[in-house]
Formats: sequence, C-alpha cells, structure tokens
Amino acid sequence: MKKYIFPVSYIFLTLVFSLAGFSQTKDEEVAKIVRMIDRGDIENAKTESSNLITAYPNEPGVLYLQGRLASDGVEAVKFYQTILNNFPKSQWADDALYHSYQYYYALGLYRTADLKLNQLKKEYPSSPYLSAQIPEELKAIKEEEKPVNIPPVVAEEKTITPPTVDPPKLEQSYTIQVGAFSTLKNAEKQKHFFEDWGYQVEITNKVRSGKSLYLVWVGNFRTAEEAVKSGYEIKQKYNIEIITVQKY
Repeated sequence: MKKYIFPVSYIFLTLVFSLAGFSQTKDEEVAKIVRMIDRGDIENAKTESSNLITAYPNEPGVLYLQGRLASDGVEAVKFYQTILNNFPKSQWADDALYHSYQYYYALGLYRTADLKLNQLKKEYPSSPYLSAQIPEELKAIKEEEKPVNIPPVVAEEKTITPPTVDPPKLEQSYTIQVGAFSTLKNAEKQKHFFEDWGYQVEITNKVRSGKSLYLVWVGNFRTAEEAVKSGYEIKQKYNIEIITVQKY
C-alpha cells in the first residue's frame, strides 16, 4: 500500500483556515441574531442563541449576545466589559462599548457616558455608531444636566416619595426609561416632550448611591418583550438612548 506523507506545515495551515472559517460562520450567526434583537424579536433571538451560548459562552460575539439579551442593565454591562477587557480587537468590541455608553446615558450618568463615547472615538474611530445623533430637544436637556458620578457597581436602591401624585398601581411591570436627571425641571422637560407625542409618561424619584435621580418612564407593559418592541420604535423614531426596566 502506498503511503502519503503530508508536510506538517500543510496540516497546520489546513487547521488554521478551518478554524478561521468556523469562526466566521459563528460571527455570521451572531450577526443574524443581533438583527433579530434590533427588530424586537426577542423570543426567537433567545431560541436561536441558546445553542451558541451553551457551546461558546466566552466567545466575544456570544458574550455580546448575552449582554443584549440580559434583562438587567448591570448584568449586560458586565458582559460588555468582559469583551472590552479580554477581546478589544474583536469585531464586537465597538458594539459592546457603544451599548455600555447607551446604558450610562439612559441612567443620566452623563460624565461616565461621555467617557465611554470618547473611548469609542479614540479606540474605534471607524465605528458606525459614531454617526448617531441626539435630537435638538433632548440635546438641550443633556447640556443643562449636571453630571452624576457612577459608583463601581450599582448599589442597593430605595424609593423616596416623589413630588407628584403616585400613579395608580397597574398589573403591568415593565416600562421604557428614556432619561434620568438630577433635577425635576429637566425630567419634566423630557416628560412633556413625550407627552406631546401622545405617550403615557411618568416621573419617579429614586436614590442611587446617595444621588437623587428623577427617572422618566414611558408606557406600561406586561412583559419585557412588549417593552423592548416599543422601546425599539421609540429609539428609531427619536434617535435617543433608552433601556427597558422592570418597575420597582
């Protein structure tokens, strides 16, 4: 029987190209699921991503998926930061950094959000996220707002009595947070902005790490999926940063 001897270099190159092709296929699958999330198709995105998360939980693209699918903002930011710490050259790194920026901006933590945005400009200057704009009405609110420092982790929160009459309790438990402000005046500006467009809006006052914040919430939803879909529409229509939160 004739024996065939393959050079070690040939075997090595074959392995490298095979792994590269596999990685590309995996990233394409991640990109497909991300598009589902962006459309608000959360349930199908969770189903499609389950196998990837089980098999490759520490891959940058899969970490990004876990962040996008996380129901808690703090948990999501942890996934994003893991990508930035361990995979800064990954194709998902600028996505992770931008969504970290979104989270801090939506909380009204503008100093931290600006740091994230500046990092995005410096480290990922060709990122498509840098073309995002803020509507003039909301930009004015941001410019007036005093910066709020964020602690290393979000500390335990407690509710204090808001200056307005509490809305009646509803069965719905999810809402869309469109802003967080250190002054009631600025929160009311944003509240009126969305009320003028026909949205149901409320302001709730919370204390976070000793800082009093006025959160602006839009809508009431029974499930996180319903809130995500409406939040996607608001984000696309007004080009602002939002987060879906569970009422507390």
